[in-house]
This record gives sequence, C-alpha cells and structure tokens, in this order.
Amino acid sequence: MQLTQQIKIKPATAQEVVLNTLSEKCRLIYNFALKERKEAFKNKLKGINYIKQQNDLPELKTKYPEYSWVYSKVLQYTLRILDADYKSFFQLYKKDKNAKLPKFKGKKYFTTMV
Repeated sequence: MQLTQQIKIKPATAQEVVLNTLSEKCRLIYNFALKERKEAFKNKLKGINYIKQQNDLPELKTKYPEYSWVYSKVLQYTLRILDADYKSFFQLYKKDKNAKLPKFKGKKYFTTMV
C-alpha cells in the first residue's frame, strides 16, 4: 500500500502564471513526442524510445528558446510518462487485449505535481 499526502498550494498570481506555463510546456512536449512516436509506429519505422527522445531535448531547447527556462529533469520526466504509457500499450497489445495508443493530452492534464 502506498501512502500519499495531498497538499493544496495557494500560489501568488505570478507563481500561478509560471506554474501554468510550465504545465503547458510539459503538455506540448508530451504531445510532440507522442506525435513523433505515432508517426514512426504508423510508418513502421524503427521504434523511437525514451533515450532517443531524451537525447533530442537539447536540440529542441536551442530550436525553441521558450523551452530553455524549463529544467531538463522536468522535460525528461514528461518523456518518462509517455514511455510508461507506450510500454503499457505494448503489454496490452501483446496479450491481445483491447489496446489503444496513448492519446494527446488536453490543457488540464499536467496540473498535478509529483
């Protein structure tokens, strides 16, 4: 049994803007990486894994400077979530269960913190 504790934070307005921007950047990274994996899966290209996408993060930060202020560990954790979603999909797919590819995440997805 895993015990958790929920703490509700009450950020100031400036902090709330930063947290919302951070969650939006994480969501966009998740959706971008998911699109990349779906295209590779559909075109039957060599599989794209977490390591390849993680190694592409520095290039992404130079191409899109708005991601430069987001810590690398945060973006890596977002990619780990996607990798876990894909591993779960393939496990269900191999067992011939009703497996569906991971879906793109909406605006309110990355609002909780670990």
